[in-house]
Amino acid sequence: MSAPDNRLKFNNVPWQQGRVLSTRHTRRWSKQELEKFTRIERRTAFAHFYAHDEGKSRELVYQFDSTEECEKAVNEHNKALAERLSK
Repeated sequence: MSAPDNRLKFNNVPWQQGRVLSTRHTRRWSKQELEKFTRIERRTAFAHFYAHDEGKSRELVYQFDSTEECEKAVNEHNKALAERLSK
């Protein structure tokens, strides 16, 4: 099953590239688990991703094929959003 594409749904809010937060739960992961989930997180864009709630309020925007593709898309989206909002 593929991840949903919510890019249009979250077109008017900033995106953030996923990352594994250091929580009570994630600190118990093995090195292999941490590496696996870090790879997944880094290619996933989220809206409403806040460290203060350990990422619980984050909403999936889209899962890209690579970390680099995700980073580029997040940066381009946030730049275009800032330009739209400044007009």
